[in-house]
Order: sequence, then structure tokens, then C-alpha cells
Amino acid sequence: MAGFDRDQVNVQFRIWAAFAISVVCFAVLVGRLWVLQVEQGAVFRDRSENNRLRTVYIPAARGLIVDRNGEVLVRNRPSFNIELVTEDSPNPKETIEELARIVGQDPEELKVRFAKEGRRRRFEPKLILRDVSRDTVAQIAAQQHRLPGVVVSVVPTRDYPFGEMSAHVFGYIREVSGEQLKSPAYSDYLLGDVVGQYGIEAELERYLRGERGTQGVVVNARGNKIAEAYRSAETSGSNITLTIDHRVQLAADAALEGKKGAIVVMDVRSGDILALASAPRFAPALFTSEIPKDAWSALVDPKENKLSNRAVQGAFAPGSVFKIFVAAAALSEGVVTPKEKIWCPGSLKFGKRVFKCHKHSGHGSVNMYEAIVQSCDVYFYTVGQRLGVDRINHYAQQLFGLGELTEVSGRDESKGIIPSTKWKETYFRREEDKKWYPGETLSVAIGQGAVTTTPIQIARSLAAVVNGGRVLKPRLVKRVVASDGRVLLDVPAEPEVLRTVDLDPEVIEQLKAAMVGVVADKRGTGHRAALPEKFNIGVGGKTGTAQVASRESGNKEEDHAWFAGYAPADNPQIVAVALIENGGHGGVAAAPAVRKVLAAYFGVPEEVEPEPKPQSKKRKPKITVAASPRAAGEG
Repeated sequence: MAGFDRDQVNVQFRIWAAFAISVVCFAVLVGRLWVLQVEQGAVFRDRSENNRLRTVYIPAARGLIVDRNGEVLVRNRPSFNIELVTEDSPNPKETIEELARIVGQDPEELKVRFAKEGRRRRFEPKLILRDVSRDTVAQIAAQQHRLPGVVVSVVPTRDYPFGEMSAHVFGYIREVSGEQLKSPAYSDYLLGDVVGQYGIEAELERYLRGERGTQGVVVNARGNKIAEAYRSAETSGSNITLTIDHRVQLAADAALEGKKGAIVVMDVRSGDILALASAPRFAPALFTSEIPKDAWSALVDPKENKLSNRAVQGAFAPGSVFKIFVAAAALSEGVVTPKEKIWCPGSLKFGKRVFKCHKHSGHGSVNMYEAIVQSCDVYFYTVGQRLGVDRINHYAQQLFGLGELTEVSGRDESKGIIPSTKWKETYFRREEDKKWYPGETLSVAIGQGAVTTTPIQIARSLAAVVNGGRVLKPRLVKRVVASDGRVLLDVPAEPEVLRTVDLDPEVIEQLKAAMVGVVADKRGTGHRAALPEKFNIGVGGKTGTAQVASRESGNKEEDHAWFAGYAPADNPQIVAVALIENGGHGGVAAAPAVRKVLAAYFGVPEEVEPEPKPQSKKRKPKITVAASPRAAGEG
């Protein structure tokens, strides 16, 4: 009986044990199924779908940039990018090393690029190399079996038909940075996207970028595309029409070849910028691909400063160009009359200092016309002393807009300085430095001392002198048109007048007559800006030679050359301002540069004699109306 009981117990135990084991196994199985299908279901579903169907973004072509006449200045071309899908590569590190060996790149550099952080979905390709050559693509295709996860994508990138022309206006595009991706302004950008980083490309990014499309592709186990499942088309960016005239811009760039400086050409009637040149320039196409180390070193070389737009970012002493605005103040305030003669012996003693004239032997007895034509410093020392620095500031800055942002460029524009007693009190910290001394006014009166301006400011202010006193807002953009033809932005034909300088018309005519004399009078300092007489296009302007200390030459004073001119003389259409850094005398270095851009605007053949004979001293300068090849109101 006892033995029977033991056997029965053993059987029951085994049954219960088997049942318990079954329950545990079933529970484990159910739990695992719960984890796989519920908790991690989305992950495995995504992995399953991506092994079969993947969504690929299609980059949109950026909008075109064209000049005022429809000439394409910036367009697009197809480029090849090398990317890596991490999930398709068993060992991404080894894949990158193999890729580097095949294309002849430094593997560490490729790893650094691959390690960049950014928003990325699973199975989304990660950019490794941008805009590679067709030879590189062929090398990768031949070794594809050794590069699991590596794909070649064709995307649009920028192309520049005129090379470096207007580089500082267009700016450049480059891959969006990690810092930018952290900003809410770039919330809809992904790692590897390109974005405007400078110039028009950056300022009008919202119009130029377009909208990416999507494509569903069916892939095999190796990640290779075998079919297309669906497609949502991309939308190209909007086209931008600039006020730039590419013919004038090319002439400005040519005039600055081999030099450092800037040229600004502006329509005095509308404020349209026809040319905005800065030298030395850079090649914006460099930024569409990987920039070699030596090319990058050349770009950031502080001696060249290629990335700086000197036309709007460079603040320089204007030298004698500033005398035009001092003359306007002196005549308007009545501190001197047009016929009053002031004696110039070659210097002026003021207190314990002797202020020299650029002509050491002196100009003799000169009136306003003669002082501007010959650029007599002593004359302007005298009228500057009579005016005082605050009245000079009032006319130059508060009325004509020097030392004031033009807002032609959205970033990094220099303001410059037009000093005043208030400025000095605010700018300097020590009490003994806050006082304005009368001797400082003499330097200011000839555009030296603390005075600094930008070429774009000089162009705008000179335009106000010759257009009847209207200070216009300079503009670079005329129109923005979406890819579907909708006009998103259309600049009115009427200019934006910031303010009107209420100058006596007689004062304006006296200034214009003197500036014509600078070019046409035998004694004038700017006759190299004149166009040949047979074309009947009168030119007016003012030379400037500003002394500066140069570190490169051991603090030896070197001259910046200026010329600010306008044409036609009787019916001004454009102003052209040239600055040549360390170029010497304005009449020698800058005036010919202005002549070149004037010739381009008016259609004067380049082979014509560049320096026509100036009129004789006894002959009154003749102001003629040009027969412009362009209709009124056109660029």
C-alpha cells in the first residue's frame, strides 16, 4: 500500500512539474511575443519595411539668380555625393576606411565628417563626400562589393557662368552646420542639406531653397534599389532678379584685377546698384565641394581678406572726396562765398601745429571752384575751421548719410565714423580724451583724422548731391518669382527716398560745376576719368588720396586712392565710386577704374583712347548732356 502511494505521488509530481514547466515556457513565449510585437513592434516593423521599402528625400534645385536684363548669373548643375547607410554596413568604420583607400582620401577626415551630429532617421543616408568627380563615381561603382552601405546620389548644386564675378554679392552655399541645426530657424533642415551662408544666398535663403520631394524605393537585401514605389515631386526655389548689370559688373571686376579695393555703381534716380565689386575676390564654386586645405588657407589669409566685401564692410578714410560734403556745408551755412579767395602757401599753421597741403609749393589764391578742382587742403582747413566739427557732422552724416548704415546688405555692414563733439564724449572713456580740440577739425575737413566711410556710403551720398538732394535707399533685388510663375516680391519703380536734403539749387550747381572741372579742367586732378569727347558724355567727380599707416610696410604711410564720379554731367544717371587700397593718388589709380565702368555703362568701346586731353585753363568746363544708349528709367 505504501509503495502504491509513493508511485502515485511520483506520477502526480511529474504531472505538476511538467505543467509548471509548460506554464513557465508559455509565459516566457507570451512575454517575448509581447516584447517583439507590442513594445518593440514599431522598431522591427520599421526595420522590416526598410529592408523592402525606403523613403528617399529628393533635394530641390535652388532658384536662379539673374541680372536686371535676365542674364543668368547663378544656375544649377548635377553633382555626385557619396553617402553611407549605416544600417546596411556591418562595420561602418571599416567601410569608411576602404572608401578612403579607393578614392585617395584621408580616412580620419572621412570619419570626422561621418561622426557629425544631426537629425537623421534610420536607414537615411549620411553624407560623406560632396560633389565628387565622375572618375571617383566610376571607382566606387567598380568596388561596390567592397563598400556595403555606400551609395551615390545625384543632387543639384551651384554653377557660376561668370566665375568669380559678383562673388561678394551672391555669397555662397555650404552644408548646414551643427550649430545651425540646433536653431529653431533651421528646424526643417537635415544633416547634409545646403544653405546660403553669405550674401544673397543667405539673405534670400527662404526664397531660393525650394522644397524637397520624397521617393519610395524598393530595395533588396543588399540595399540596392530594384523598383520605385511612389514619388512626391520636389519644388524648385524661386528665381531672384538683381539690380546688377553684369556688363558693368564685369568692367568693375576687370578694373580691380590684381588690386585690393572696391567699386560701387549706383543709379542716382532709383537707388539700383548696377555693380558692387570687391577685390580680391573668391570663387564661390569652391564651397560646393570639399575645400582643399591650401585653398582654405588662401581664403582666410588676413593679408588678402578675400571673404570681406570691401564695398560695404570696409571703412576707410575718404580723403579729399569728403571735401564735396564740407563744401556743401560751407556754402549752405554762408561761412564762405563761391568767389571768396583763400591764400594757400602750401601749409597752414594752427596753434603749434603746421598742417600741410598736398601741393607743398601752395596753390596761391583760390576760390571754391579752384579749391575743389585742385583739391587744395589749406582752403578746406580754413572753411572747416569756420564751420566747426558739429556742423560738418550735421551735413555729412545727418543730412547726406555718411557714417550711417545703408542696409544694402543684411549682414556685417560697417557704419563708419563721422566725428562730432558728442561722438568723442561718448566714444572715449578718460575725461581728458573726451574734449574736442579745434585742431582736430582741420583733419576732419579733408576727410582724415577720425573720419571713415564705406564706398557704398560715398556712392549714396554723392547721388544725393547730383540728383537734387534725395538720399535714396540702395537696392540690390528687383524681383522674386516662384517656380510656378507667382511674383513673390516686386520692387516698386519709384525709389525709396529716406530723406531730402534741402540744399539751395545754386549750391548744387556750383558743386556740380566744380566736380566737372575736376575732370575737364586742365588743373583738375581727375581728368583720367573722362570719356572721349566724341561721345559727348560729360563726367564729373572728385579725387581723394587718404594717408593710412600700413603694418605690412612697417607703419609707413601709404595712400588709399579714391575717385567718386557721376555721368552724364548735365543729366546724371549713375554715380561710380572706386577705392584702391594703397593705390597712390586718386587721380592716377582710381579715376581710370571709374572711367572703365562708365564706358561699360554707356557702351563706349574699350579700344578708344583712355585719357582724352583736358580742356585748357582759360576755357570754362563744358557740361554736356549724354546721348545715353538706355531709355530713361532703365538700368
